Amino acid sequence: MMYLSFAFSILFVNIAFSLPVSPHREANEITQSDLYYAQEYIKQFYTLEDGSEGLIESKDSLSGKIKEVQKFYGLQVTGKLDTETMEIMKVPRCGVPDLAQYRLYPGKPRWKKPIVTYRVMNYVPQLSYFEIENAIWRAVNIWQKAIQLNFVRVHNIEADIMISFEGRVHGDNFPFDGRGGTLAHAFSPGPGIGGNIHFDREENWTVRRNGVNLFHVAAHEFGHALGLGHSSHRSAVMYPTYRQSNVFSLSWDDIRAIQNLYGTMQIYNQKSAEPMMPDKCDPSISFDAVTKAYGEILLFKNKYFWRKYQQVADAKITSIQDVWLDLPSNIDAACEIPGKDTIYFFKGSKFWTYTHYELSQNSSESIYLFGLPTFVKQIDAAIFIQQAKKILFFIGNMYWSYNEEIKTMDYGYPKQISSSWPGINDKIDAAFQNNGLIYFFSGPRLLEYDYWRKEIVRTLNSNNWLGC
Repeated sequence: MMYLSFAFSILFVNIAFSLPVSPHREANEITQSDLYYAQEYIKQFYTLEDGSEGLIESKDSLSGKIKEVQKFYGLQVTGKLDTETMEIMKVPRCGVPDLAQYRLYPGKPRWKKPIVTYRVMNYVPQLSYFEIENAIWRAVNIWQKAIQLNFVRVHNIEADIMISFEGRVHGDNFPFDGRGGTLAHAFSPGPGIGGNIHFDREENWTVRRNGVNLFHVAAHEFGHALGLGHSSHRSAVMYPTYRQSNVFSLSWDDIRAIQNLYGTMQIYNQKSAEPMMPDKCDPSISFDAVTKAYGEILLFKNKYFWRKYQQVADAKITSIQDVWLDLPSNIDAACEIPGKDTIYFFKGSKFWTYTHYELSQNSSESIYLFGLPTFVKQIDAAIFIQQAKKILFFIGNMYWSYNEEIKTMDYGYPKQISSSWPGINDKIDAAFQNNGLIYFFSGPRLLEYDYWRKEIVRTLNSNNWLGC
């Protein structure tokens, strides 16, 4: 059987509602129609064979497949069809299995030659010739920087990767469905149709944020044309669902996957690669910012952050821009205002305000709105002290106190950190408060501090909260 490497699509399933839906049904209740929907979803995306009419009755069989779905998408693995799992199943997504092998030919699909050619066969009226060519070139370029494989644009000859905009039925047994469903598909490396990329010409193609961004989709398609399958990491170009992003580049997971196929690229690693995902148990690790928010402890490093629930031993790492789209990497400080579901993020002389994960302003604002003097160019750490309802800004060996209730800087500041916080003599990288104690991060050290007694209770490693 020939496997299609990729197709962005929305899952449509005809479901017979065998059970009436009560108008008084709880919002989190799973109905019979949900069970049928899950059955069809699992058949299509988790390689369940046909002829499974008894799946609903076979609880063990269904539970095992639900666990696969939950594991792939990073949900709590229970094997139970809960509302969170149903929500994942119903979002727009890729039209091929998540755990299938994406190949046209036996073995590990990849191009086994140093030069791979590509050709753009036709165009669409929504975009100019230059916009389409530039979007395709950019998509090629993000992969070319990561591996020792050269891509060459050719004209009027057969290329390894033939790129075209196609209509609904276009001769490859994978018809498109018009605007809003399947966006594109591609085939794994190999002769004939192998490596080819097809875009649905009826989509609203764009090179901006409105519509479907051709560069974003093309970058994903080239990953499949090079031999990659899907990634379960939301920050990855190879994540199954289509997404818009201000910053669109290969994640550490994309780089690792493509270099497993084609080898490393030393120039890329040394000069142009993004920071690799940090090792949480590195004894020398330090953090850019730390805050407690929404019941979690968030620890930021480079373009990533860990989310730590106190009741759970392990911590999950994800990309900053998977959660806060407009927030830059390498932030300087972060601070939650409890009760308002608000977090301030600081970088350089700018800050961003997020409420319920949404940016509260159209863009960043100046830190001088807090009343800081203009000689302050960045904030080392920020913490909201619940007992005093104040935000403390730590900068060098000084700190300032800001009254969040009346929005003014307190009189008599700045003060020396060491005079007000005995035992805190080194530069503060991050700080947050938990259960009445304050935690100061300084390089690889974590200082647990008693706010009332004004003394260090104990000294720990900075990654103590990450289970190391």
